[in-house]
Amino acid sequence: MNSTNCQLLRTDFGHEVYDRWYLEHARHNFEAPDFIRKHIPFYEKVLQLTQNDRILDAGCGIGSYTREFARCGYHVVGLDKSSNFLSEAQKITQSENLEIEFVFGDYNEMDFEQPFSVIFFEGSFFYESKAGLVILLHQIYNNLTPDGRLYFVHSNPHIRKQQFPIVNLSEIQKNVYVLEMAEYDESNGGERCVWGKIDLETQIHYKCDYFNMHLPPDELKDCLVTAGFTDFEFYKKREIREFDPLNDSGFSVVCRKG
Repeated sequence: MNSTNCQLLRTDFGHEVYDRWYLEHARHNFEAPDFIRKHIPFYEKVLQLTQNDRILDAGCGIGSYTREFARCGYHVVGLDKSSNFLSEAQKITQSENLEIEFVFGDYNEMDFEQPFSVIFFEGSFFYESKAGLVILLHQIYNNLTPDGRLYFVHSNPHIRKQQFPIVNLSEIQKNVYVLEMAEYDESNGGERCVWGKIDLETQIHYKCDYFNMHLPPDELKDCLVTAGFTDFEFYKKREIREFDPLNDSGFSVVCRKG
């Protein structure tokens, strides 16, 4: 094999190559139906959901949570910036005879004519800087009704940085490998990740790299207040229990627009 003949192409979320790999090989456990159903009572309680609510599932991916909310009788809209994921979401939704509106778009740029009473993130709340987070929270605040609620899951940097570095190499088909690497960037307070698809036969390689910031709870609270949220609670992740910053890997955040 002559490595000098390799062709390296960039990819990212929403790109056909990356999305196909996720759909075929990397659907995570938190999208499993049993896992989702188990946590619906938690969402219903902490968000005080009613049949009058209009929910936005932001970063909905293939619509696993969107469909479960719909099955429970809630009015829900799915939003994602990957047309590949939305196509899969619509296909599954139609096969289950559910009627759900899916919208193509980036939640960092959301601007809906009709606000939502609930904006929901599950495994899709990402930001690259403190300033970027404040802008995102402002966007969310402006797209909520006066009594609106925001929900998202956040990593605990105290624990998260202890879990790195991570390296995983898997063969997804003969002579085609996927490499995932991640390390914690202490100076910038977040994780740097690299995803690569290596095809030894065609010598076409793909690379995606990205950064996710994880602010500590106190700084996250400051950003929430700056964006206008003054009523919020931190729970142990997906449990109605108090968050322990020294031991819990992550936490659930519920904010109410006052």
